[in-house]
Amino acid sequence: MFTLWGLLQLMRRYPGMVPDVDMMFDCMDKPSVNKTEHQAMPLPLFRYCTTKEHFDIPFPDWSFWGWSEINIRPWQEEFPDIKRGSRSVTWKNKLPWAYWKGNPDVASPIRTELINCNDSRKWGAEIMRQDWGEAARNGFKQSKLSDQCNHRYKIYAEGYAWSVSLKYILSCGSVALIISPQYEDFFSRGLIPNHNFWLVDSLNLCPSIKYAVEWGNQHPVEAEAIGKRGQDLMESLNMNRIYEYMFHLISDYSKLQDFKPTPPPTALEVCVESVLCFADEKQRMFLNKSFTFPSHKPPCNLKPA
Repeated sequence: MFTLWGLLQLMRRYPGMVPDVDMMFDCMDKPSVNKTEHQAMPLPLFRYCTTKEHFDIPFPDWSFWGWSEINIRPWQEEFPDIKRGSRSVTWKNKLPWAYWKGNPDVASPIRTELINCNDSRKWGAEIMRQDWGEAARNGFKQSKLSDQCNHRYKIYAEGYAWSVSLKYILSCGSVALIISPQYEDFFSRGLIPNHNFWLVDSLNLCPSIKYAVEWGNQHPVEAEAIGKRGQDLMESLNMNRIYEYMFHLISDYSKLQDFKPTPPPTALEVCVESVLCFADEKQRMFLNKSFTFPSHKPPCNLKPA
């Protein structure tokens, strides 16, 4: 629903400018168009992530418009709040170890192994299990993202596949310790090791985390700068740029189609009103918060590749 909403908002953002296009979108987590199997004729499939071994085309995930089930607000509200929360404690006074809070029960070997690093003295890491059922019963009072920026280092561990949590971890301004990522989303090309994040070796997990923490505590100025550059990257990823990315991606893709897209007889028309009608009360609240208006200027111009 929220991905459809994002596409509808794109058309509201640039009325009459988004071309007709026939595109296939897979909302599942893992990419499926393997380069080895589909080298001769790559299938154009959009999804939230890809890998170096896949042709799947990364697209902004639904949570930029909100994730009502776990009370995460639209990006234009969530990021500024996280940034404010990150400033409530100075770098010097932040807890000098790494922090991760999430669900390890998602068929993720990395997250399972990460549980073994839960020792702030031995490994410099605090690993917390997230129980979303309990969080919902408590009104998400203990799960507010802006309250989770009190550590100098925050760990990103992929789950069953890619995880939406990456952008929220980077937003904290802590050093993002990213464990050997396999998956990429649409902004991953902006991530540079030792510049705006720290790469953690999954094959030597706990010692690698410990080394990063010890290095950062011995080089506080450099560590704080890495965290700040990660936060700056997320700040640059505002909704204006996200809509521009969506516009150019769809526009360039449409130029590759040698036919005129026409809706099949079984197609269902979706509009803003129909999505709001289908949504429940909480979903409508989040959708309305991410409502956009026509841009007063056209999308940015892309430089030639």
